Amino acid sequence: MFFKKLKRIPAMFLVCALLFTTVFSYSMIANASSSFTPRLDAPSYSNDYYYSNKNIYYQYGYGMPNCTAYAYGRAYEILGRDPGLCHYDAYEWYDYNDGYSRGQTPKVGAVACWKYYRNGETGGHVAVVEKVENGTVTFSNSAWGWENFYLTYADVNDPAMGESGWNFQGFIYLGDFDKNNNNKDDNDTITYKTGVYEVEVSDYLNMRESATTSSKTVYQIKNGTELYVTDVKQSGGYTWGYTTYKNVKGWVALDYCKYLRDKPLDNGNNYEHGDINMNGAVDILDITELQMYVSKNADFTDTQLKLADVDGNGKIDISDVTELQRIISLNKA
Repeated sequence: MFFKKLKRIPAMFLVCALLFTTVFSYSMIANASSSFTPRLDAPSYSNDYYYSNKNIYYQYGYGMPNCTAYAYGRAYEILGRDPGLCHYDAYEWYDYNDGYSRGQTPKVGAVACWKYYRNGETGGHVAVVEKVENGTVTFSNSAWGWENFYLTYADVNDPAMGESGWNFQGFIYLGDFDKNNNNKDDNDTITYKTGVYEVEVSDYLNMRESATTSSKTVYQIKNGTELYVTDVKQSGGYTWGYTTYKNVKGWVALDYCKYLRDKPLDNGNNYEHGDINMNGAVDILDITELQMYVSKNADFTDTQLKLADVDGNGKIDISDVTELQRIISLNKA
């Protein structure tokens, strides 16, 4: 993968900023945020860590797509304050005297640095470690003149960290977030299942048309929203959950959600009659659930029994199946 040599911000504009950040960088380390939320999707254009004069690269015309502009903004977002990192080309970040510790072990929140030589020129790249899980390191990136945001992956034991044609320099550690990242070890295997999840992100979580980060976004779900996940699958190094939100169906990355319980806590009043699986939509899946119950191959909760009495006669039988089929057919017409 080729990245153009990143441009240097004119030094005359940065002298004062460099003096300031060098003096205060050590105190920033001690006060780093104690929590960490991974970023799977591109920041919104209203996010001022990336798209405002808070970001030194954006301020002087070198904003995203640019790996340094992104990494600087992401570090700002993680710490909640100016990170005081290098203001120059990516290949200069690792050797820059910013006061942060360095190392070769991938840790969440760390900035990864690469350097390369091509056609007589020196270039580099920086990215941010979002996850170290199941033996895989996930990086969030941007690239000068190319992609605004994208994800890459590497084996935890890969000395090149996924970029074999480059010289991997090491990691810049912004803080010790591993202890607060749900106490997960590098090689822990996390098990996901169907049920109710709460979205845990800094702004919003993208619901996608299919279970991949390159798929079309069909809805943006706010932090704190509860979702009922009816199917789970693995794809692209992430666990995806199929859900319905405000009558929109799609897949969300469960890596950014917290499992709450196996079924929604509701008396049925917030669901439409016929929404037996309580996923926010009345469709063929509800007919299947109802047929299973009528044939005595499934049990319903009290809430589901209330929702399954589609014809309102006080009992659940084949007439409810027929009525539900009629309703779904009319909705499609």
